Amino acid sequence: MFSKFTKTFNFKSNFSPITASAVISVLTLTAANAATTPNFDMVGFATLEGGTTGGNGGKVVEVSNFEEFKQYAEDLETPYVIIVKGEINTGIKTHIDGNGHVATSGTETTYGELVQVGNNKTIVGKGDKAFFNRVGLAIQNKHNIIIRNIKFTMSDVPISKTDENKVVAFRNGAEVVLNDPDCIAISADSAVTNWEGKSKQASHNIWIDHCEFYNAPTSNKDRYDGLLDAKNNIYNATFSWNFFHDHHKGSLVGNSNGDSLRHEITFHHNYYKNLDARTPMMRYNNSHLYNNFVEGEGSGNGPNVRQGSDVYFENNHYAGLSKAIFAGDNGVATIVGNYYEGCANFKDSGCNSKKMKISVNPGTSLSSKDTAWVTYDEEIAKGKFDPKKFYSYTADPVSEVKTLVTTYAGIGKIDISEYENGTKIEPTLSSSSSATEPESSSAAESGSSATVESSSSAAEGDSQGVISSTLEYSIPSNAEIQIFSMTGKLLRKGTYAEREQLKASLPHGNYLMRIKSKTTRFNIR
Repeated sequence: MFSKFTKTFNFKSNFSPITASAVISVLTLTAANAATTPNFDMVGFATLEGGTTGGNGGKVVEVSNFEEFKQYAEDLETPYVIIVKGEINTGIKTHIDGNGHVATSGTETTYGELVQVGNNKTIVGKGDKAFFNRVGLAIQNKHNIIIRNIKFTMSDVPISKTDENKVVAFRNGAEVVLNDPDCIAISADSAVTNWEGKSKQASHNIWIDHCEFYNAPTSNKDRYDGLLDAKNNIYNATFSWNFFHDHHKGSLVGNSNGDSLRHEITFHHNYYKNLDARTPMMRYNNSHLYNNFVEGEGSGNGPNVRQGSDVYFENNHYAGLSKAIFAGDNGVATIVGNYYEGCANFKDSGCNSKKMKISVNPGTSLSSKDTAWVTYDEEIAKGKFDPKKFYSYTADPVSEVKTLVTTYAGIGKIDISEYENGTKIEPTLSSSSSATEPESSSAAESGSSATVESSSSAAEGDSQGVISSTLEYSIPSNAEIQIFSMTGKLLRKGTYAEREQLKASLPHGNYLMRIKSKTTRFNIR
């Protein structure tokens, strides 16, 4: 079937010949090059239309817990440089069963969360320990955002028992179902149900660099969603030097064949390892993929060019996959200078049983050495998109890509001192959440009568306000009470008889108290 492609090398094709000497050097950098740290400056689409500056010029704040991070990251407009120290998780413990649903026993974990990142933010990890554990980031109709040097996972995040898998959080004393369990989700579709309206919304000028993304191994490919997904109008974005590994679905760009909006992303020097698919999968894309290394273990797929896409592939290295570059739904691409290492990473049992498939532009042929472990899946029409018409860049030789990317992608590889030089402030928390409306007790229970008082006014920025000011019902002295922060973190637990001692141990601020099924808000002055 593929015999017509096993001719000698055609010098008019997009592929370079692989000689014996080139094979020896194809994966090795010279000592001089290896000793030189690459230039990690922003490149690609994120530099366009004013560029991406993040929180540059804003105050610098170091955060070390979820409440601090959420407060500064979710500020709608104020520029902040947010330096993340150590692990960020909700700190609210629970258990999940084998399906990821909240249970009374099983795997101990913490509730998840999704933070809505505001405009003009730089979020950068300190050292190599910054870690968002079951805390995802959502960028919804936002712009001018930089995220660097942070590890992400949604491993063991609780998910909803119904509908498509959704993150389960704990807020205001109760479980809340949020959105998809993506590590980072970029979208532009809030409160609009028609495509005409969606086209007027956008998330743009976003740089995600030197981060790490992964999830726990599972046989259920739908247990988690994407590691880094982009949907609807997403443009002027660069994803660079990131490490994606151990997951089913890596990155989706364009959420359906109807998502015919603008998708313009530069993917460069990313390391994809042991992913089943979506490295990335693209619909209606004018994206540029260069100097990426995609490594399988005898299975898994490389990038997928789908409906409406015109993509430029340049000097990427693909190894040990079922498919490297492949296409469908009339997607087109320009394929230049890539290298295919079909057998080197296969499992022993699979090395002699299958070849990696690739899609190529018409007229391309490979030498017999190349076709030993690579076959053509199909021809793909050559596209018209050329990134050189949009921005300047220099692609590294494909022979250096594997060593460069495996050495320098991921966290702990960059100097963040440039972000620490601004005006520093200490993180301070202000209350901005509202309590759940308490319900009236239908029948008095035996025990003492009590009145639980709450704040009577809403904090600034609270869209719902405080619904109840006083709640009266009978409470047994041994009834369990729980006191939470305004973000839902459990702070104290005891009996109703111990309530005053528990409250006395708290610093000034607003809190939530849950007694049986009733929650109210109170203030410590």
